[in-house]
Amino acid sequence: MAVTVAWLALALAAIAWEISCRRAGPRWTSLTAMGSALWGRLPGRLALIALWAFVGWHIFARYTLPG
Repeated sequence: MAVTVAWLALALAAIAWEISCRRAGPRWTSLTAMGSALWGRLPGRLALIALWAFVGWHIFARYTLPG
């Protein structure tokens, strides 16, 4: 249960970061801009896919409470 709360807090922090970056203008780099920059080259694509798989596995397969 505590790990699920930690993942939710991490997701909320990412959303808060994205909102604050969009309001601050070009002063800070948003997560969307970082993702776009990484997606432009093959190593970045592989890293993003690995991150997506890691997060998906840990959120849905290991820490989801049984229904």
